[in-house]
Parts: sequence; C-alpha cells; structure tokens
Amino acid sequence: MNLPKAVYDPAKKSKNLVTTITGIVTLAISVLVGFNILTPDQSTQLQAHATTIVNAGVAIFGVINALILMFKSTDAV
Repeated sequence: MNLPKAVYDPAKKSKNLVTTITGIVTLAISVLVGFNILTPDQSTQLQAHATTIVNAGVAIFGVINALILMFKSTDAV
C-alpha cells in the first residue's frame, strides 16, 4: 500500500498517519454536530474516546512490530 507523502512519509520520523486519522475523526464529529446528530457535549466525550482509541492502536502496532523484529532479526557476525 503506497500512501502519498502528504499522508505518511517514512523518511520523516513523525506521527503523520496518526495526525491524519485524528483529523478525519475530528472532521466526522464536527459534521455530526453540524447536522445536529450529536450535541456539543457528546462530541467532546466522543473526541476524548476517539483519541484514546487511536493512541491505543498505535501502541498495539508498535508492540506487534517489536515482537516481529525481535524474533525475525539475526545476530551480526
């Protein structure tokens, strides 16, 4: 899967993808508030939960990568 560099640039050690996902969630919540599907109080709570879920997903991804690299790597001779 090739993502555009504006979304994710592997050369830069930053959180581009996390920022993009958080921005999409924020936009969706704002649209739901704009159409009166959610109240502003509900959107505040939902945004906090969404941020927690995104951060937990990143942590889980990091743990899985670490486990894979731990068992896949070979010692230098």
